[in-house]
Order: sequence, then structure tokens, then C-alpha cells
Amino acid sequence: MTQASLINHYPAHLATVQERYDAALAATGYDAVLIGAGIARLQFMDDQQAPFRANPQLLQWLPLTAHPDACLLYQPGRQPLAVVVRPATYWEEPPAAPGAPWADGIELRIVAQSKAVPAALGTLPQRLAVLAPEPHLQDLAPAEHRNPRALIEHLNYQRAWKTDYEVSCQREATTQAVKGHRAAALAHAEGASEFEILLAFQQASGQAAADMPYPPIIGAGRHAATLHYQHYRQTSPSAGSLLIDAGCGCQGYASDITRTHVREEHPAFAELRDDLDQSQQQLCARVRPGVPFAELHHAAHGEIAALLVAHKLVEGTAESALERGLSRFFFPHGLGHLLGLQVHDVGGRQADPDGSDLPAPTRYPHLRLLRTLEAGFSLTIEPGLYFIESLLQELRADPAGAEVNWDRVEALLPLGGIRIEDNLLVTADGAENLTRDAFATVPH
Repeated sequence: MTQASLINHYPAHLATVQERYDAALAATGYDAVLIGAGIARLQFMDDQQAPFRANPQLLQWLPLTAHPDACLLYQPGRQPLAVVVRPATYWEEPPAAPGAPWADGIELRIVAQSKAVPAALGTLPQRLAVLAPEPHLQDLAPAEHRNPRALIEHLNYQRAWKTDYEVSCQREATTQAVKGHRAAALAHAEGASEFEILLAFQQASGQAAADMPYPPIIGAGRHAATLHYQHYRQTSPSAGSLLIDAGCGCQGYASDITRTHVREEHPAFAELRDDLDQSQQQLCARVRPGVPFAELHHAAHGEIAALLVAHKLVEGTAESALERGLSRFFFPHGLGHLLGLQVHDVGGRQADPDGSDLPAPTRYPHLRLLRTLEAGFSLTIEPGLYFIESLLQELRADPAGAEVNWDRVEALLPLGGIRIEDNLLVTADGAENLTRDAFATVPH
């Protein structure tokens, strides 16, 4: 992403954010809003700071990703004002304040201490809402006006629609992640450990742990069956499969990509991976405005059921496997979620700006995304097919377990599972696959 593209897209983005806040403040009876990044915290019984994660509500305005104590005051009809704390210290180097294009639209005031923030803000409006993690800015508004739910629901609902600036940030985050995924695939092919694959991803993507939107999931062999596997073993993997779920960040916006790699000595598992990849692309092709996401999720279960039958993991037909619920033992998570300032972005279950929840399907009560898709939504499509021992034990005790070819399932059990995940932008007549586009265009 070039500086020119930031300059081109940011003014319209800022205007859109202001319009959304104008509407939300008017609907909830507030005159202004003060948004805090949060504060740096010490780890328990230690003098070392815990990793800092800025309030995403602030990052929608400007990328104060590493600026504890920063805040932004917005009052409709006035230029937004951001106060950035840059301590005068020789222990750490304070992060720079944002320059153009953010400083062109937002007034920036720099102070050396957090206690100077109130004076830099000046006189605050009477009906002020504060959006900040506790205890940041706790003395600047009474408790009932801190993080008011009605205001937050209005803002969360609107975040599903991405501006051109936000899409540009996501494109760049995708580009960097694709570089990392290519390096990870090569490292796995050369027999690297999970830890070494993590290092390869970070080096190629240019992202330190603090830059990444979530800790990468790097599971070799059986570890791929743990959906949010969190360890990085330093011994070389003995199995010939790898699931890597890793994204990058750009100006506070996230990418979220998963690929599964299989060594040539496991042709049956590789064929299953390739067929799941085709199913994933068929699901991506169905993404368009007007489609309720819950329907896509149900279609994904149909695809998984068909794969189970085609690969002789279960007997019968795809229709019977779906009807009897066999797919849920192999595909236990949602098909996807909204993506943006947070990996699992907010507002996915909202029916309206007032915060009413959409009814979840009885079969799928825990989906993160229930809304009907609209142009401008950014989301993931990530079907999976896993061999999870605890779920397979449940299936053995279920009447439907009689339809399973257990010898074939147990032969694949050491390889863990498969997930394929792309990031899509819903367009006026379909969707743009940011992930596949990047894999096709980013130079090796």
C-alpha cells in the first residue's frame, strides 16, 4: 500500500467515520465522544509491561496502535482532536505520532505525560460519552456515561461496511501475510519445526508479534486438530501435514488466512485437502449481497458431508450424512466471521443499530456472523474438516457412528485436519477474494 493510496482514500474514510458517529451520538443523546486507547499495564508481580493492544474504536480514526494513554475527542461539527502521549524517557523510544494523511484531518496535540491529557483536551462537553478500557480516562465522565451500550451497538453495527481506506489497509495486510504463508510452506516442505515455521512466517511478512492481529496457529500433524492450537514445538514434526492460520496487521486492520500443507507421502490426505479447497472456492462463489450468512454455513455442512461420502469416510449419501448431523463431528466451527479492526470483528449477530440480536438457527446456535451479506462487508470463508479425538469419541457413541468407516478415519487421525481460509470483500454483484488475488499477484 503506497502513501499515495492512503492520502487518496483517508479523507473520505474520515468523513464516513464522522457521519457514523454523528448519527450514533444523535440517536443516543450525547454531545461528544472521547475515545481512549487504553493504558500500559505491568504484569503481575513484575516491572515488565504486558503487551499493549489499543482500543480498536480509536484505530478506526487513526493508527495509534502502540500509543498508551492516547485519546481522541470528537464533537459533531468540529475537527477531531487527538492527544498523543510521548514521554521524555531514555528507557524506551516513544512511538512517533501519525503524520499525513491522518494529521491533515485530525488535530494532534503531543504531551509528555498522561496527567497532561485533560489540559490538552480543554473544556469537555457536558453530555460526553467515554469509550475506553478501564481505568483509562475514568475521571472524565461518570460511570453511566462510560462505554454506554446503546452508543457502542450503533457503532459496532456500522463497522461491517468497509471504506476504501479500510479495504486498502486490508489489502496490504493480506499482501504481507501471503509472503509469510509462502515462506511457511517452504519451511514445512524442508522439515522445519512449528517454531521454525513461525520464525519463517514472521521474517517473510516483516511482522513482529506486536504487529500481528492474533498469535499464529501453526499445528503439525495431530496438532492441526486443535482449532486454536497455541504452542510452537521446537522439535521437527514427525507427521507430514501442517495447518497454519496466520494473518498480518496494517494500520490496525487485520488479515486472517489459513492454509493446509501435505507432504507427498500422504496422497489420500492431500486429495482430501485439494477437494476441500475446491469446496471452499464454491462457497466463496456464493458470497454476494442478499445472502444470509447462516445459509452459507449450512451449505458448507453440505459440502463437508459430500466430502465425507466421496472419500469413503462415511457410508450412505451426502444428504443422509447431512441430515443425521455427521458433518458437525468433522466441522465444529463457523464458516466465517466479519473481519476488520478485529479479527473476529463486532456486529456480526446484530439485527439493527439498536443492538437487537438476530435469531440463530437451532442447528447452529453459536455462529459469529448471522447478518445478510451486503456490499462493503469484509469477511472470512473458512470451512474445515478435522479428525478431533474428543469429537470422534462422541461420534462412536452416537447412532450415526455406525455409518463411519473407522479404519479410514483412524488412518487420517495422525494428520490432524484441514482448514482453508480466504478473506473476501462483498461487492455489488458478488465478491472479491482478497486472499486469492494476493497469492496470484504478489511476486515470489
